[in-house]
Amino acid sequence: MPSSRVLIVDDHPMVRDTIRAGCEDRPGLEVVGEAGTGAEALEAIERLRPDLVVLDLILPGTDGFEVLRELRSRDTGVRILVLSNRDDGEAVFESMRWGANGYLEKTASLDSLLDAMEAIGRGEEVFAANHEQLAHSHLSDLARRARAAAAGASMLTRRELDVLQLIADGLTAGQIASRLNVSPRTVETHIAKLYDKLGVRTRIQAVQRAAALGLIDL
Repeated sequence: MPSSRVLIVDDHPMVRDTIRAGCEDRPGLEVVGEAGTGAEALEAIERLRPDLVVLDLILPGTDGFEVLRELRSRDTGVRILVLSNRDDGEAVFESMRWGANGYLEKTASLDSLLDAMEAIGRGEEVFAANHEQLAHSHLSDLARRARAAAAGASMLTRRELDVLQLIADGLTAGQIASRLNVSPRTVETHIAKLYDKLGVRTRIQAVQRAAALGLIDL
């Protein structure tokens, strides 16, 4: 089979050097470029047209997730292996969601990485069973939170949600009253009802509870 043209994207030169050196021993992997930031990666992909990108998620400026989203919006057809220090469900799920073809932790051996690169170059998908399980658990958690948020939103009035957001923004009762053009007493009544419905006693607890339910934007 023809070689896969590889772009290595990582902000650590030593990581890039190690992957490049490993590819020299694999006839099916030809490194055509490197990038240390997300912006550099997008420019290099446009210019070099690689077949495969080895992509770190944690990058200066434009992170790996943004690179994934941008590439999929461009529909470049480039195949992507995420290589990351992150081993949490959110990272794996978001990588899958935005079209990564494989996910590998940086603790993996160089041979495992090169094998994964070759497999993805052949058109295969490379996700370990534990990564698929992590992604599935994260998706289930998102669904639970969405249901909780819907239930929480349904029990609050529009005005109570407005007051809740202004509390989260750090406004005092007097400032909220002025913003909403109501009396401070009315605001205090709304706050008391919010506390009761959310099962909390303080502003901080109210904000934390509302954020967990997805009711406010922090």
